[in-house]
Amino acid sequence: MPESMCQQAKHDFEKAKRETAFRLEELERAEAKLTALEAVQPPDAAAIEAQQAKVKQAHAQLNEAREIQKDRKETMDDLCNPHP
Repeated sequence: MPESMCQQAKHDFEKAKRETAFRLEELERAEAKLTALEAVQPPDAAAIEAQQAKVKQAHAQLNEAREIQKDRKETMDDLCNPHP
């Protein structure tokens, strides 16, 4: 039973790592778009403000994904490498 729990924990951790990587890519795309919008002359204040909100949301989602990944890692370590 503990071995199957360990395997599930490893699977959950890998899934969390993929989600974190995806969220990081989303953030990088949002930041790149914001940079491009800020470079346009004349600047479109509404578009910049909207993109800033998307960047802020992407940051929050990345931070949440990192927390989940950290929790999954701790669970995996506890199940797969039990301390005496």
